[in-house]
Amino acid sequence: MSMKPSDKHFQDALKIIPWGTQTNAKRPYAQFDGIMPKFIERGKGCRIWDMEGKEYIDFRLALGPVTLGYCYDEVDDAVRAQMAKGVLFSMASPIELELARILHETIPNAEMVRFMKTGEDANLSNVRIARAHTQREMILTSGYHGYPDWFAVDASPANGVPVILKDYVKIIPWGDCEEAERLIRKYNERIACVVSIPYDMNEDISGTYIKRLRALTQEHGILLVLDEVWTGFRLALGGGQELFGVQADLVSYAKAMANGFPISAYVGKQKYMETLNTFRMTTTYAGETLSMAAAIATLKIMKRERVHEHLNAMGRRLMEGFNRIASEFGLEAYAAGLPVSPYLKFNTKDKAYNERLEYLWFRELFREGVFIILRWFICYSHKEADIDEAIEKARKALRRALDAEPNERETIKPFYW
Repeated sequence: MSMKPSDKHFQDALKIIPWGTQTNAKRPYAQFDGIMPKFIERGKGCRIWDMEGKEYIDFRLALGPVTLGYCYDEVDDAVRAQMAKGVLFSMASPIELELARILHETIPNAEMVRFMKTGEDANLSNVRIARAHTQREMILTSGYHGYPDWFAVDASPANGVPVILKDYVKIIPWGDCEEAERLIRKYNERIACVVSIPYDMNEDISGTYIKRLRALTQEHGILLVLDEVWTGFRLALGGGQELFGVQADLVSYAKAMANGFPISAYVGKQKYMETLNTFRMTTTYAGETLSMAAAIATLKIMKRERVHEHLNAMGRRLMEGFNRIASEFGLEAYAAGLPVSPYLKFNTKDKAYNERLEYLWFRELFREGVFIILRWFICYSHKEADIDEAIEKARKALRRALDAEPNERETIKPFYW
């Protein structure tokens, strides 16, 4: 049997690229070998095609950045128009102020704005501001915030992060209000900021945890940094802050703001952002204009066309389909999460069965031409027909998963994100 072009390509990639890719969550999953595509050749709307030409309805959306759809014409046209002027100059470009004004008008507390290229950059910049402003060195983190040392102490020293940083970083399991209160009260005079995601893509959609963090940080004079890298411009136009009614002191944005183009922003109250005047936080490519043009176009479309109403409507349609399928098969399962990133939760008392069935279902979904791992991200290009097609494919995939389950009792390794 001849090797598929993508398998050969992956073998070649491994020889000169560690992992064969640049992103942990884009590494091929061993448990889906031969079924999950190793590379994506192209995308349009809510569809992607692998190296063998197989088409998928995509609900992963490049790990979240694609909010409108792949190769969205208005965004790409804006990028092409800016490309004719230039990508990077010897001084700032006027487009920087144009985008900053849009963010200032859109985000609840964006009194001042600066740009970077990735979510990690933005989170790290906000930590530096918080530490410089408060003259304190400790931070508390809650959720995933990227690869920089300050956010990776849990795996130290195997990952190259100095063990000494564990004295300066304490981790709050997301959603654990009691542990948050304990750590904040214990270390309050040392803490510069608490960095947290507003939503952990789980069943807790109340906002209770992030509201409690806001109250605790205000009580002790600690800055609250919200990591809205994934949630910003996806949960709502104003992100998790708008959805949950919480205003942080500093906030990080990235993925959804430019429909896949590389840009991030760190924003906040003027009295904190002006701390940047006292030290250097800079990088050459922060003012790159093509991504800014993409962000301006993306945000204008979101405002003009009520994109988030559509995302929620399509997400609810998908969730209703999940519940119908669960009822049809008599499964202890139900649709959970927010409509912009829902999932089907298998809810029997047998955890191993739930994990095995989820794995088998995802495996069959790949065979059906639905690209999904864990959460089903919705974009503006998902229309009713796409959702209905995905629901029917999900039904067929789950039927095969249920038929296969009694004969497939191996332990399923957890997915890496």
